[in-house]
Amino acid sequence: MASVDLARLRNQTLTDGQDGEVTVNTRALIDKVLARYSSEHTTLRELIQNASDAGASTVVIRFETDPSPTTPVPQGADRSLLLKHVIQHHTLKRLSVSNNGQAFSPADWARLKSIADGNPDETKIGAFGVGFYSVFSDCDEPFVMSGDKTMAFYWKGNTLSTKTATVPDGQASASTTFFLDYRQANPDSPSFNPSKVPNLPGLCQFLATSLTFVGLESIELWLDGFKVASFAKKTSSPSEISIPQGLKIETEERLMRVTNVTRQHSQIDAEWSNVIATAQNPPKRAAEVVQEMKSAGSSALKSFFSKFSNPAVQPASKVHKPTPALQQSVTRTDDISGESKGIIFLQVCTVEATTRVTKTFAAEIERATKKPPPRSTRIALLTSPFHDPSSPLATGSGNTADLATKIFQEVLPSKAGRIFIGFPTAQTTPFLAHISAPSLIPTVERENVDMNARYIKTWNTELLRVAGLACRICYSLDMADIRDRMGRESISAVIPQAAYVYKQYTAKATHPSTVLGEKVVDAFFSCSKERAIAVLSTVGVKSSANVRMPAETLSFLRDVPMIPQELATQALDFFVILHRRGLISELTMSDIREGLDSRALSEEELIEFLKWCGSKMDDDELDHHSVNTLFDVTVANIGLTPDSSSGKILPLGSIRTYINASRIPPGLPVPADTIPFAFSKAVPTKQLLLFGWTELPMVRWLQFLTTVPQLQELTSSEQLAMQVLGSTAKAWDQIDNASKDSIVKILVPHAIMPTKMGMRRPQESYFPSVKLFDDLPTVTQFPGSKEKFLLALGVRKTVDLRMVFERMKSQDTTQKSEKPTWNHADLIRYFASVLNEIPKNELDSLRQTAFLPGEGGSAKPSQLYKAQDLYVPDPAVLDLGLCQVKLPFEFKSDSKEGLFLIKLGLHRYPDAMTLISIMHRAGKSNNSQMWTTAMLYYSQNYFKHGYSRDLKAVAQQNIAILPIDGAPFPNLVAPSECFTSPKAACLRFRILRADLRPHADKFGVRQDPDINDCVRRWLSSLPKNKGEAEEVFSYFGSRISDLDQHPALIKELSGAPTVPIFRKFYLEATSAGYEDPNRRQTGKYEYRIHHYNTPAMTFVGMDQDYKGIIDYVQYSPEATSFLLKVGAKHEPSSHDLASLLCQNPYGFLNTIGQDKYLDLLRKLSEHAQTLWNDKPLVKRFVASKVLLGYRDIKDTTKPAAEVEDDGLDAFEEADVHREWSLKRPNEVTIIDDVQNLNRFKDHIIAAPQEEQLEDFYARCGARKLSELVRTERRTGAPTRDQTIAQKLRKDILERVRLFLHDYDRDGSSKSIRHDAKWLAANLGVQCVSEISVKHSLLDMNVSVSSSRTAALGKDNSGRQMLNITPSYDLYDVSTELIRLLIKRPKRNDVIALERILSESLRRLQAKGINVERILRRKEYEARIAQQQEHEREKEEERLRAERAQSESTKSMTTVNQGPQTPGTQTPEKAPRMPGAFGDPDTTPKGGANDSLGDGGLLGSWTKKLFKNTPSPRGPPGGTNGPQISRDIQSTRSNISNAIKACRATSADQLNTQIHQDPTELDQGGYCSGTQYENLHKAFTFPHLDRHVDIYLGPSPNPSQSDLRAPLSSFTPLVFRLAGVFTVNPAAVNIFHDSTSNTVAFNMGGSLFFNLAWFMTLHLKDYQTVVGRQRAWDSWFLTFCHELAHNLVSDHNARHNWYNQQIAIEYSRPFREALFRAVQEVHAGNNDVD
Repeated sequence: MASVDLARLRNQTLTDGQDGEVTVNTRALIDKVLARYSSEHTTLRELIQNASDAGASTVVIRFETDPSPTTPVPQGADRSLLLKHVIQHHTLKRLSVSNNGQAFSPADWARLKSIADGNPDETKIGAFGVGFYSVFSDCDEPFVMSGDKTMAFYWKGNTLSTKTATVPDGQASASTTFFLDYRQANPDSPSFNPSKVPNLPGLCQFLATSLTFVGLESIELWLDGFKVASFAKKTSSPSEISIPQGLKIETEERLMRVTNVTRQHSQIDAEWSNVIATAQNPPKRAAEVVQEMKSAGSSALKSFFSKFSNPAVQPASKVHKPTPALQQSVTRTDDISGESKGIIFLQVCTVEATTRVTKTFAAEIERATKKPPPRSTRIALLTSPFHDPSSPLATGSGNTADLATKIFQEVLPSKAGRIFIGFPTAQTTPFLAHISAPSLIPTVERENVDMNARYIKTWNTELLRVAGLACRICYSLDMADIRDRMGRESISAVIPQAAYVYKQYTAKATHPSTVLGEKVVDAFFSCSKERAIAVLSTVGVKSSANVRMPAETLSFLRDVPMIPQELATQALDFFVILHRRGLISELTMSDIREGLDSRALSEEELIEFLKWCGSKMDDDELDHHSVNTLFDVTVANIGLTPDSSSGKILPLGSIRTYINASRIPPGLPVPADTIPFAFSKAVPTKQLLLFGWTELPMVRWLQFLTTVPQLQELTSSEQLAMQVLGSTAKAWDQIDNASKDSIVKILVPHAIMPTKMGMRRPQESYFPSVKLFDDLPTVTQFPGSKEKFLLALGVRKTVDLRMVFERMKSQDTTQKSEKPTWNHADLIRYFASVLNEIPKNELDSLRQTAFLPGEGGSAKPSQLYKAQDLYVPDPAVLDLGLCQVKLPFEFKSDSKEGLFLIKLGLHRYPDAMTLISIMHRAGKSNNSQMWTTAMLYYSQNYFKHGYSRDLKAVAQQNIAILPIDGAPFPNLVAPSECFTSPKAACLRFRILRADLRPHADKFGVRQDPDINDCVRRWLSSLPKNKGEAEEVFSYFGSRISDLDQHPALIKELSGAPTVPIFRKFYLEATSAGYEDPNRRQTGKYEYRIHHYNTPAMTFVGMDQDYKGIIDYVQYSPEATSFLLKVGAKHEPSSHDLASLLCQNPYGFLNTIGQDKYLDLLRKLSEHAQTLWNDKPLVKRFVASKVLLGYRDIKDTTKPAAEVEDDGLDAFEEADVHREWSLKRPNEVTIIDDVQNLNRFKDHIIAAPQEEQLEDFYARCGARKLSELVRTERRTGAPTRDQTIAQKLRKDILERVRLFLHDYDRDGSSKSIRHDAKWLAANLGVQCVSEISVKHSLLDMNVSVSSSRTAALGKDNSGRQMLNITPSYDLYDVSTELIRLLIKRPKRNDVIALERILSESLRRLQAKGINVERILRRKEYEARIAQQQEHEREKEEERLRAERAQSESTKSMTTVNQGPQTPGTQTPEKAPRMPGAFGDPDTTPKGGANDSLGDGGLLGSWTKKLFKNTPSPRGPPGGTNGPQISRDIQSTRSNISNAIKACRATSADQLNTQIHQDPTELDQGGYCSGTQYENLHKAFTFPHLDRHVDIYLGPSPNPSQSDLRAPLSSFTPLVFRLAGVFTVNPAAVNIFHDSTSNTVAFNMGGSLFFNLAWFMTLHLKDYQTVVGRQRAWDSWFLTFCHELAHNLVSDHNARHNWYNQQIAIEYSRPFREALFRAVQEVHAGNNDVD
């Protein structure tokens, strides 16, 4: 559907349309408006609001009733009962509401009878003008009287009408009264259903709440002359309050600014008739009455018996506390007369704000509310003042005083605050505070705040922000009151008030709108200039930024402001909100650190701090680093006494240890870095360790005690010393050995041991058991004393040796005694008796004391010896020349004396090293007898005396003690210098004498030398003759098992030249020297060592094929096994031969000759796969001259002779000899093209022409000749007559099957590259004027040029194209074709194909080739062609008849004729003959490319695309009108498909064909110089709403900045042309190549245009009219040319046809676009779209 101009139609309708009026169903409208008023008491709320807007101070509400038709009025009853009767049984008749406000003005009367015409006074609440119409919910025809006028409403159908009148004189009143007759009370009304009296307590609650914020002072409620209730409000004068500092007084959007804050107190007094408390209560059921009586009776009974069970409780106490329910019931049922009163006190904070809005904003508000926004407004906040929670908010007096709680229930925000817009709305506030905002714009029904309309939402949001600021001001005032109390009272006294305030301002979700509450809360917290709020802390009211949330009660942080724990518990939600908003943070380590750093802790605080730190570390709340940080700043004042004002300062950061009371008594002195036990005892040991403290070590404690000044007290106070020693002794068993040693070193130097002779050093003290002398200082016993502890300190159990000798000596010289003097025997007996008590040091001293006489050896009579220098008495010892102890008693080793002497070091027998030393000295002194004695003693007592323990030391001693073979005594060697195996002598090792070989293991003599030593000795001195070699190889053969344990050694031997190779050495002078095959040598000879070869290159056995090149040796089986072990082989492997060949290729060639050398290469080729696994060998092989190649050399010195035809091959030339040479693989060429060999045979070294060797040569790196020859074919222009090409193609496709038939038959099908079917689809034949071929040999400046009659190439579409000359040679044709047919063609294949192509079918049949099927097919084709021609003539006659009939109704379509007439229809292809093996398409005369017919992928695609397209190849003839029309339609359809075929491309698809510029047509046509270029994406260029990819060619290109100006002109040109053709813009690309002749190209539907051509030809004059026209014409035709390639890939007649048709089809839109482009030149606009 076409687009419609609606604006024009609207103007036309207003001008010419018929007038009409909109009718309003007033009744329905009012009903729909009233549907929005769903709350209770809506009518009273609106009328009271109107009274407040009129400035009234009093409102009187009167309900008039109708009596009950069923229940009569009680006679004689008092007023209370009459009122109760009215309440319970009467029905409502009329409602009148009057106020003493300002009487209606004419404008008010006018607005009263209009709907939606609100009060324009911005100070009034009424805004929408629909509030009064709430009266229609109960009354159909209200009546209003105000001042001296009245107005009555009545209905005329559904139309509401009014009548006004003037009050008669004398009846006018200053008040305004609304009279409403209830609809349901009219008996004549169909909806007659009179209502009962409303719930009066609920109505009183509504009236009390309504009085809260409105400007009224009193409200009275009457019922039929009974004053049911009255309410009066008293308000104190407002007191101005300064705005707290630090608050932002402007709202977020700067529409409002707070200017003044006042606070005032008010009270509401209520008085009501007692009747209303119970008159409307539902009657109780009998069961409930009985239950209450039972409850009352049981209570009384319990009270009665309670005095017996609990006489201490006074009965009177029960009288004043009756059950509330019972008391209430009794009160309300016994006396309902009279009135009760109630009173409630309010606290109101009012915030005045000025407004500042724009005129647009004010206009929008006035449009919505019918009044402009006020210039100033007020926000009142009503909160409940702090009071005792146990007392009620409202107080009352009278029988029904408890009703006051219900009446005033909604006045104070006890559970939730409300938004008041004059009256309370349904919207709650987030705080426990009522917010009165008269300027808030509500919804129509006044139940909610409008937060939808754009400007109203902004206005209301700003007002809510003022409300949030007002709440913050009130909060600040409350906190100021608490701050004032803090000066007079304690924190605990003000916590209840603070908790009350916090609960009031704890934000809660609001309803029905949560967004409203969020706005207020956000303003509450964000109005502060600082991100903080005042809160009560442990140090007073502080900013929350400086106060921390309490984790627990911490007395040691009393100076850090924190929230009291009790307060945080009571107001948890409030502080959670503060924490979430980032206004208060939890206690941090920096806070604790600052608190600790501010003062010194007391002892109690220090203990608490340590316990707190320990518990936190236990719970992983603190780490070691954090605790140490706190300790570093913590100091404590300890040791305070009542008599002193200061104590000792304890820096906690210096503490490192604590006291273990189980080891160190707490009362003793400790180091300064040890925490006193009084503070650490309350902390578990685990936590002390977590602090990083360690237990005070005993060693360090004792070091402290033994330093000045503690040392003086320790050495002087026996009591302190006994305490210290007792504690140490008690813990001695738990102390480690190192600590014990340290303790001994600490205590021993000091006189800390209490003895009976005073304080002595430990080593000067004796055990109490030592009683040898009376005056010895024995130790005084102390608690915990232990013998091992005293012994460790050096307390003696024996008397000092010197003392004994000195006292005995003194006794001998001063006193004469009959007791003989003690000798060494007596000393031995004494010390043996106290052996276990002798201290170790004294025992060591005794060992070094010479007090024993000796005998034998070199002993002298008066000389004394140490025990360790003597031996136990034994004759054998004397024979060895050793000294033994001389004793006057028999020596027994198990006696006390014997044990004592042995413990002192007395030798029981000579050890092994002593005997070795004796043998060595005997050898040096040539004392064979002593050597023999020592040798016998050693060998006989070897096992008895355990000399095997010293075997290792004996074997390692470099002392000559053993004789060897072939050397007389005293020629001795060390045990490590001789061996027991006689075979080792071949390597010149020393062999142990035969008689000692049975005892060789007692000296550690080895059987054989170390195999490494053997190898080294062998390598240092190689065998000089075969006997030595045999002996050495046999010895190593016996030690193969040792060699197996050293693989590296075997590898080393394998490559070491150690095997002697013997050759004949002629002795005659004429033949002197080693055997030389090139010399004739005779006479005597001998075998001499020619050279040493490695075992790996040595072979065992007889020399066979490679005599003189490969070394063979013959040895004994044991020697041979060794050689085989280290790498020798029986026969050389291919790997060995290859390695040897790399070393000496010429030696191999000279020795074995050319034929055997080729056999060797054949052998290597068979194992090539294995050889190629050895990369180093392959690398050497490829780099060596190891491959044999040849070159045929013609002898030019001989004269040319006539050669008769002897039947030899014509290729064999006379006087030609083949020269063989060794070359590297890259110097040898594999012959795969004999013709090229003939051309370059003088310049190449050819590989042997064997398939096996050719593969091996190729693997080594030899290249094929075809890879080295570069062929350049140059073809002339196609000839006009292509008949011979078509005939040749037909013959090829026909006869190639005969050629390939032999390959199929003899099983060589794997050698076939392409079959005849592929050839039919992919081969074209073209006749050209000439063909020349240039062959160049790579890496050599050699080239040969020749003329050819056939050359194979590819056409523009990538198909195979056989170019031939008019006089082509079938041999050349066969040579070219054979490469397409056979994978590895041979020479005979070319000749065979030539014969098949050249011979006639009959001759081929005569030669046995099956051509019957071809002959039969030709006959069949002739018959089919004749039949089709007959059918075609019939079909043309039928079509002519049809066209004659249609000419009268259809007009002829004129077609622009192209180079050829496209009006003829291509004849259908003849059906395939049964049994035929694939016939080529019948090809009419035309271009060579058309000879491909419909075969192949391109032919199939073209056939589908041009299914209905006329062929330009048909024979000339007359055109058919209707057929031309259909052809044109088909052409247009194909053009449309060509446009749709355009698609986007990417940079990785650019390696494609590029079409040439048409200017090259003179050089041979479109296809004579096809180019292929690789473009790369360079950058993108912005154009309109897309980025165009810009590609650059390989040639040097301008910079991106230089191309931007040309692109600014060329890009719009190209994309406007794309719009002309409706081509997808994504398919259009731009490239720049200044060296290319390419203007544009089509790559698979993607179009590329060369910017360089535009810059060269058109950019200079593009801003002129002529220049722009020329550019547009040129690129339009280029565009047509490339689009035609979407249909035809080649530049033929069909492409030309579509090129013209596209230009014709889009000429009109092109001219329009060109016209606009020229106009832009006149306007100076440079193609900017």
